[in-house]
Amino acid sequence: MDHDQDDIVTVKLSKREVELLLRYGYPFEEAKEQLEAFKIRNAPHRLKIDSFYLSLMIADLVRSAKTLCSDAVLEEIDALCSVLESAEHDEPRVRAVN
Repeated sequence: MDHDQDDIVTVKLSKREVELLLRYGYPFEEAKEQLEAFKIRNAPHRLKIDSFYLSLMIADLVRSAKTLCSDAVLEEIDALCSVLESAEHDEPRVRAVN
């Protein structure tokens, strides 16, 4: 996959955020491999993703949120979307899902 380096975004994620992305974000294969690898290590998680695919992942989270009944999970997904959107716009991280 050819990417312009300017289009690659790095997102710092908590373990819970990784779990949410794998379950509700429907990541494409390259991101899924990174996220799966994060599950087995305790180091900081830094997802490197093309900005186009980051936007798609945010949209998938929003779509998944529309089918959920759990207010707690909805709040976590909302917080995760904020983290991803901040990274998308190259802004500092506001908060994390623990």
